Amino acid sequence: MRCAILCLSSFAIVLVVNPAWGADAGAVFAKGTKIVTASIGGGVNMDAPFEATDVSFLNGSARFGYLPLDPLGPGMLRGSLEVALEPFVQFYLEPSRVSQEGLKAVGRYHFITVAPIVPYLELAAGVMHSGLKIDEIRSTHAFSLEAGAGMSYLLTPTLALTAGYRFQHISNADTASPNTGINSNTGLIGLSVLFR
Repeated sequence: MRCAILCLSSFAIVLVVNPAWGADAGAVFAKGTKIVTASIGGGVNMDAPFEATDVSFLNGSARFGYLPLDPLGPGMLRGSLEVALEPFVQFYLEPSRVSQEGLKAVGRYHFITVAPIVPYLELAAGVMHSGLKIDEIRSTHAFSLEAGAGMSYLLTPTLALTAGYRFQHISNADTASPNTGINSNTGLIGLSVLFR
């Protein structure tokens, strides 16, 4: 119990006594900024209640991002666009212990008006080598389309915790049969380093 109280107290202090509270988010997310993020997460097949294969997985990724533009947009919509490449691996727990590895292109829009909390929206598309063989998809190669939202919490002007949700669709784009595809709800947490 003491450990839990100590951990919660430490977390509350970090939230309140945060050097990023005074940070200019426009400067932190300025044109030319590079962002490297390591993330872990997992997900489940959202189609499973409807006579689909139960699928669950863990994943890990590294994202290498770049902000090619100055912050844009008015008021609460003011933000910075990040373009990134994200190598990843996804380990399936159900229905069998297999993995898929690949690379995604990611576009993320950071809303920078309420720093140190920085919400974001993102889109991602990727290609992967897959060991997953289920009734919905049995091909060696597959593609993913993802849309998500989340937030970063700036611990300092150069370090942020991230947490988010992604809707993930995986299919083989009709390059093989079957190709019903799978749709998953996924979550992720990570740590980002921002630098010039």
